[in-house]
Amino acid sequence: MQQIAFALGHFMEWTFTIITGLGWLPSIGISVVLFSGIVYWLNLQRRYDRKAEKDGTMA
Repeated sequence: MQQIAFALGHFMEWTFTIITGLGWLPSIGISVVLFSGIVYWLNLQRRYDRKAEKDGTMA
């Protein structure tokens, strides 16, 4: 069991050194993905609102 725990710890330490080596790139990448998702979702919502208003099903 100890070998599994240490192996997992070493793997996580290795991945964190890679992430810290990338600097701000992961944070910027996540921010861009989130912003793109919000823009996409808002465009879909606008379409759904227009369709609901046209059909008379707006709540």
